[in-house]
Amino acid sequence: MKTFEKIAKRYALTSSYYKHRQMGCPDTLAEIYDYLQQHGELPFRYEGDNWSYDAMCERQKRPGVYLSQYLTPDRTARQMAALAVRYFDNDSRIVDACCGTGQLTRALIAEGVHPSAIIGFDVDRELVDIYERLYPTVDAMQMRFEEIDFRCENIIANPPFETAACILFFDWLTKVQRSGDYAVLLLPHGFIDKQRPKAIQETMRHFLIHYRTSMQEPFARTNCRAEIAVLERL
Repeated sequence: MKTFEKIAKRYALTSSYYKHRQMGCPDTLAEIYDYLQQHGELPFRYEGDNWSYDAMCERQKRPGVYLSQYLTPDRTARQMAALAVRYFDNDSRIVDACCGTGQLTRALIAEGVHPSAIIGFDVDRELVDIYERLYPTVDAMQMRFEEIDFRCENIIANPPFETAACILFFDWLTKVQRSGDYAVLLLPHGFIDKQRPKAIQETMRHFLIHYRTSMQEPFARTNCRAEIAVLERL
């Protein structure tokens, strides 16, 4: 844990904290969490109830979004979690693939899923660091989805949106799921209907679509359109 001096003048998170942040003040989400533990308050003024999501969105204003890190907004995360509770096998763990800051894990817990029933993983060490701090009783791993080789009966995910990466994600799903397993996914709008490249439909033939609906709220930092889909492995 990194030690921080208490900040005398706290700026508002929105449009101000990262603009005026001084050297030595918390930068990453994990550092902000450590500051909160040390001083009992966030290093910025904040009146919301999900600082890790809002701070990440603010932080992305400067370096921009990379690795398709379009964080799942709260309402969409809650909608996906409700679908997961409806469709998933309650006796099997839920895998939060590409977990990011834990938006979907947070929503699952709010829906009554016990943290010990969730596994989260992400390729980004910084995001795994904050995920581990926010959800200490959830198993967390820094891994690429291609490196996960155990069976994942229940998967919830906001995977990468680039076409090639999304195809790889679906190819991975076919390897870690068996017939009757489910996935609740946030996908680029219309991706599962695309006829080109051929790999999309070649992979989609392994899944039955039970439910799909357009995302009703925007991502921060992008105009990408998305939809929620519930898929069953055939």
